[in-house]
Amino acid sequence: MGADEEKQLRLDNKKLSREIRRLRKDNELLRVANEQGMRTQAYIQRDNVRQIFYINQLLRTCPYLLLLLDDGLRTLMVSDVFFSYKGTENFDRGAVSRGIHLSRALSGIIGEDLLSELANNCAAVLSGVSVEPYLLRSVGNDGNSVWQVTIKQMVQDGKIIGLTVFFIDMTKFVDAVERAEAADQAKGNFLSNMSHEIRTPMNAISGMSEFIVRDSRDETAKHHAIMIKNASKTLLTIINDILDFSKIESGRMKLVEEAYQPASLFNDVMAIIETRLTDSPVKLVTDIDGKVPRVIYGDEVRMKQVLINLLGNAVKFTREGKITLRVRFEKIDEEYVSLKVDVEDTGIGIKKKDLENIFSSFTQVDTKKNRSVEGTGLGLAISRRLVNMMGGDISVASEYGIGSTFSFVVRCKVVDWSPMGDIGNHQGEVDEAFQATFKAPKASVLIVDDNEINLDVAEFALEPYEFSVRRADSGAAALDAFKARHFDIILMDHMMPVMDGVETMHKMREMPGGSDAVVIALTANTYSGAAAEYKAIGFDDFLSKPIDPQELDRILRKFLPEEMIK
Repeated sequence: MGADEEKQLRLDNKKLSREIRRLRKDNELLRVANEQGMRTQAYIQRDNVRQIFYINQLLRTCPYLLLLLDDGLRTLMVSDVFFSYKGTENFDRGAVSRGIHLSRALSGIIGEDLLSELANNCAAVLSGVSVEPYLLRSVGNDGNSVWQVTIKQMVQDGKIIGLTVFFIDMTKFVDAVERAEAADQAKGNFLSNMSHEIRTPMNAISGMSEFIVRDSRDETAKHHAIMIKNASKTLLTIINDILDFSKIESGRMKLVEEAYQPASLFNDVMAIIETRLTDSPVKLVTDIDGKVPRVIYGDEVRMKQVLINLLGNAVKFTREGKITLRVRFEKIDEEYVSLKVDVEDTGIGIKKKDLENIFSSFTQVDTKKNRSVEGTGLGLAISRRLVNMMGGDISVASEYGIGSTFSFVVRCKVVDWSPMGDIGNHQGEVDEAFQATFKAPKASVLIVDDNEINLDVAEFALEPYEFSVRRADSGAAALDAFKARHFDIILMDHMMPVMDGVETMHKMREMPGGSDAVVIALTANTYSGAAAEYKAIGFDDFLSKPIDPQELDRILRKFLPEEMIK
């Protein structure tokens, strides 16, 4: 062998040695990779076993009906609850796992028409359309059932491979809601009926005390009658607060919006508050912007209620100094203004710890100090709810021992942008008997009421006008009286047995001369919008019980012919 050949062999040997080392290294890497793969496979197997265990546990313990379906709406898995329903006893787990169609699986649980709806919704979800959870009523094991159905896609690698259909039995919840609604309706009916029953004797108390104040020459008797009248007003306020709060809580309180003049509203409120401040060292100060639009659109009755609640609250807790009613407005756009109202007082104020509870229901802060103050603790809670309903909010700032300021802002639509003008001060007459503004001895009035006391009260209220008064204690008697002669005004009670006031009024309208008769609804069913509702069903106007002498005077003057009025 030559030197060259020997050299070549040594080079080849080195190459082979390097290749052997490389192969050994690669072999070691393959061994390590194989071991890692075996460990990963074992982990995956353990994880699969664990996942299967968890899925089985979920399906076994889930209290709701759950179905996993393939893209052909055939079952893959179901919760164990499925087998407890009537009509599923013929299925075993193997059959369900092998796959049975949705319509067959649920045929014993929900009706055919609902099955068709469910299948259509499932098909929509499979096509990519989202279907919101919905309620489905069916006949289950224990009679009528209500289900909430949720349908979701199962997606793998971006492809829809099936669905999960989830049924939650809502029967007990729906029954509970329906019972709560029925109870709430019963509560509302009870309060409404109680309001009517309470107002009937209150009408007598308030009316008779008014007549004693008007007619009595005995100053002691007049003083006692004034106390009775004031107490009856307080009781009526409490009754109204409870009824209003009940309506708000149940969602039955509705705003009755119409065009009104804020100047008239503020004048009325000021007159009411000034009557409460007579013989008090507290003064009512007004700072009302005369540029407020002349006519705005909203619920005047509820706006007045909020103002009287806030001002009345200030009267209760202010012993000296003043109460200020401040009104400003800001133009929002070409249709709306923001009306801001402040009621500021120099009263006892509110402690910081009580401020957060001041608008809570049935709450009167610092009760130990204010135990002599009458009220339900609902006025501010009702005011806040009403302001919220009008799209605004209410707040309070107070310093204990110095005074408080209640403020609210509401958004109002403007009907007439011309300024309402300045509002003058008003001095009210406290507890003085109202004096009729006219007499009409040639006018004839028919009073219809099934309650003898109410008839007496109404007749006494009409006495100063010197009318010719006829009484009827039923709808039938009213029709007989109307048939016999003409009446210029008819005061018609609503709640009467056998034939109520509405039916009586409609029958009168069908009689000769009935279309022109002036029929005024006289009722204890007072609520926001009552006047509009009574007018809508055919009455000419509305008068609430207890009878307000000023309101009675207004209605009589409005409907009597001018030539009869002296």
